[in-house]
Amino acid sequence: MPFANEIGLIAPIALLLAFFLLNLGKLTADHYTYQWLNVIGAAALTYTVISPINVGVLVTEVLWTLIGVYGVIKIFLKRRKAETTPTTPKAV
Repeated sequence: MPFANEIGLIAPIALLLAFFLLNLGKLTADHYTYQWLNVIGAAALTYTVISPINVGVLVTEVLWTLIGVYGVIKIFLKRRKAETTPTTPKAV
């Protein structure tokens, strides 16, 4: 598979960076950055385990990618709802 080694290096960098920043308190699960780092890392690992196939890791990484995409969509919908919800003026 072309570039499998290079893509394989992206995966741990993205996943570990997300985890590190989460533990430092720089990110939360509600940050796009955290979710996208997980999606990129998991998708990169998915690519690297296709040939030769490692079924256990493949299933794990596909699910990890889908969960990350779900997180991105959840953040998007939550922010869109907050933007369209009218705010009530504060009592003075």
